[in-house]
Amino acid sequence: LGILVLALWSVAGFWRFPDALPQDITLKSWATQSGQAMRVLTNTFVIGGLAVLVATFLAVGCLEREHRSGRDGGQRALLLLYVPLLVPQIAFVFGLQMFALGLGIDTSLMAVVLVHLVFVLPYVFLSLSDPWRSVDPRFAQVAAGMGQSPNAYLWRVRLPLLLRAVLTAAAVGFSVSIAQYLPTLLIGAGRLPTVTTEAVALASGGNRRIVGVYAFLQLIAPLVGFLIAAVVPAILFRNRREM
Repeated sequence: LGILVLALWSVAGFWRFPDALPQDITLKSWATQSGQAMRVLTNTFVIGGLAVLVATFLAVGCLEREHRSGRDGGQRALLLLYVPLLVPQIAFVFGLQMFALGLGIDTSLMAVVLVHLVFVLPYVFLSLSDPWRSVDPRFAQVAAGMGQSPNAYLWRVRLPLLLRAVLTAAAVGFSVSIAQYLPTLLIGAGRLPTVTTEAVALASGGNRRIVGVYAFLQLIAPLVGFLIAAVVPAILFRNRREM
């Protein structure tokens, strides 16, 4: 219902109380915000995409190292990884901002991506760890028996088997990146607006139609990631559905 109301406000024309619906439907709000919305969406997808790409690479690397060594990462390492999920952002994001200032990388795209990575990586690792560890070890034994190296097994067997899980974990991480308001605002100093920072900034204004546009975009953006996670494996493995 919330999504429907936001969508309705974004295309509402004159709407007076106590009418249940607006008198007319118009795309004027979308047209007036098209330029800014494209810029904001570009920032959102670039920041989120880079953060997710790095997080997925690190998560896969750690889990594959765990698989090859036969040892888990250790409770202390996992606790350190999950600290951003346990501690309120306001308690340490300001410290990250001062750290970025000290390095002279504040307001840069790299700094914003890195601070998003702090929050994206735990979710990607948490989402991917159980599927990765649940793969039948006999696949690796069969691959080794056929003379395949561990790297060949990773690229030709394990990753194809876990493609849906990897893409789903990436979609979860992308959703987390989109939701980051305080880190984006502090580290980026407001120079790299995303759909979330724009939606929150406009929420205090009086134009509900513009708020509806950005809030609806904020809801639709994560859907793109989950659609990719659902559609890509279905297309790639369409000839193996009976397996």
